[in-house]
Amino acid sequence: MTIRTVFRNEMRLLAADRVLLSSLVLFVALFAYAIANGFAWVAKQEGTVAAVQAAEEERGAALAAELERIAAGGDPGSPFRDPRAANVLGGNLGARTAVLGPGPLASLSVGQSDLLPYYYDVSIYTNEQTFLQNGEVENPLNLMVGRFDLAFVIIYLLPLLILALSYNVLSGEREQGTLALTLSQPVAVRDVVVAKLLFRALLVVGLALGGSLVGAAVWGGLGAPVRLALWCGAVVTYGLFWFGTAAWVNTLGRESSWNATVLVGAWLGLVVVLPAVGNIAAGILHPLPSRVEMINTAREASNESVNRRSELLARYLEDHPEMAGGVVDDVTGTAALSWAATEEVNRQVEGVAVRFDEQLSKQQALVSRYRLVSPALLAQSVLNDAAGSGDARFAHFEAQVRTFAEEWRGYFVPAILAGQVMTAEAAMGRPEFVYSEEELSVVLGRSAMPLAMLLTLALLAVVPAAIRLGRVRGGG
Repeated sequence: MTIRTVFRNEMRLLAADRVLLSSLVLFVALFAYAIANGFAWVAKQEGTVAAVQAAEEERGAALAAELERIAAGGDPGSPFRDPRAANVLGGNLGARTAVLGPGPLASLSVGQSDLLPYYYDVSIYTNEQTFLQNGEVENPLNLMVGRFDLAFVIIYLLPLLILALSYNVLSGEREQGTLALTLSQPVAVRDVVVAKLLFRALLVVGLALGGSLVGAAVWGGLGAPVRLALWCGAVVTYGLFWFGTAAWVNTLGRESSWNATVLVGAWLGLVVVLPAVGNIAAGILHPLPSRVEMINTAREASNESVNRRSELLARYLEDHPEMAGGVVDDVTGTAALSWAATEEVNRQVEGVAVRFDEQLSKQQALVSRYRLVSPALLAQSVLNDAAGSGDARFAHFEAQVRTFAEEWRGYFVPAILAGQVMTAEAAMGRPEFVYSEEELSVVLGRSAMPLAMLLTLALLAVVPAAIRLGRVRGGG
């Protein structure tokens, strides 16, 4: 009996089993729907990015026109909207927008892109509160449940299809009395079971890979072959784990119903319960500071700093002596005083933000330890990194925005303290944000450990199953 013979037999059995055939058709529909859903989200994200960039361009054009009008002798109107003032031009009126576009395979995995901000308006008032509160308004239920994308289908639903096709790959032969008949021929049990599982793996994993390639091709993801290869490697390894688990359970010599119960329990524990327990434990052991505390801190600091502006300005110049020479002598220079007050608010808010980041880092470290025993979390980590929708890419973006905010303040704060009048040339010379994508070597290095751990878990299931299959003799 050759592998080709087993494949032909399995194909006939599959065609005759309407339940399994219907399951495959259902999964094809789920893959198509998940890909379409991913496309819809990426289109929405790109639409939002285009809208905020268009708003920035309109803002810049209006600034240039206003400065030209004032230069021609026009009245600036309110002093609080006068673009010649550095605190106005460097504030919300002249803010630049920093955006993070969708990742190369974002249509396959939404990941954290519906939770984390992907654009910021950067001005002299950008502070830690900006990074914690910025974001699109979204239905909380949608955020809690998550997006139905291809990654969701692969991580949560694909194992169920694998188990449905493989839970009785050996026990079914035994219960139908065909195992002894098969073994009467010059063939080993291991060869038969491996051939049957290989047929199912080519069918199921091939379906997942085909859906991934189609989704990537439609959205242009084929231009990122390394990321696509990383995605496919995670899909294959994750599928190998579940096929190995099904094979190992089959070698225990129990009836098919028992196999099904154990395998569904394994899916429930490893895919649903363990990740949930990890998240709950992280929240309990390392609770995040309340965002309300940050809001109250900012409000109290703002109220206090209004009454201490002169003192705060003196302290600011003491900390930054390089700027002291250009400060206007007129103490009533409200822009300089206001900036000193703003810096004090930023300083106090930063204390809360630091505690928030520390607790968040502890939570992420705990979840990272938990994921080492959860194939679902390991696979999700690699898929999100491959798609460019994981935490790390957003952290990389936020770090660049912080650097840009410092550059922005460095451009405007000396002018604020000196009472410098801004010109149209100064407005056009405002710093611009350009996002620099992560190096592929960094992405691969970060994904190497979870992918290696996933492969290790898969081998821990496959190798014992192969050894036990070699010991099966006769009808038992």
